[in-house]
Amino acid sequence: MNSFNINSDDLSEVFWKKILESTESKKSFFFNDFIKKLEDLENLRKQSDYNTGSISHTSAWQLFSFVCFFKPKVILEVGTFIGKSTIAMALGADTYFNDHQTQIYSCDKDNEISLPNISKTKIYQFHKTTSTKMLEELEKKKIFLDLIHLDGRLLQNDHEILKKITNENSVYLLDDFEGTEKGVWNLFNMQNSGLIRRNYHILINPIKDLTKNSFNLNSKSTTACLIPISKILLTAQ
Repeated sequence: MNSFNINSDDLSEVFWKKILESTESKKSFFFNDFIKKLEDLENLRKQSDYNTGSISHTSAWQLFSFVCFFKPKVILEVGTFIGKSTIAMALGADTYFNDHQTQIYSCDKDNEISLPNISKTKIYQFHKTTSTKMLEELEKKKIFLDLIHLDGRLLQNDHEILKKITNENSVYLLDDFEGTEKGVWNLFNMQNSGLIRRNYHILINPIKDLTKNSFNLNSKSTTACLIPISKILLTAQ
């Protein structure tokens, strides 16, 4: 992963500050309701065949803010589970619904949990479906992706399909980016496959405690992202 050494901790902190500052005006009247919606999703665990972890409130607000900032039209997610990240991104997309309706495509290879209809954003769920099968269907329909959120491991054939349905402006969010967890594993394989091109993307590391605490976000976050260098001016789309 040495090709990403152009990234610095300072750049990552500036990035996350910019993203979180963009939704600070919404936080005072929206955050509590946002967290309540996410906590209600915990009731879906009893429907799971494979019960696993989920994202923190901090990570969820980062996803919300990220979507508000970049305004993607088409989002792909690997790893739905109880839908905290899915709903967080959908609620972010709701903030610019009058401009266009965002579509979210999300798969879960282990579970068949239907998410509640609490957002104006259209969510297409792929139950007990691998990421490869979901991507193959999107490729057939010529659906191109603006944002890819990885909360599961990409499979061997996924990289080649993603090359066909992403472009130079596509951005990536990587959950569990620490140690040898799946976020680091995904980045390593994306780089080796050529999906992420050398010196083309900037790796933004997970937010530091000092920065997230300054926004009154106190839970842990291991969310990283890959941003094309062309977007590093942080100009909203």
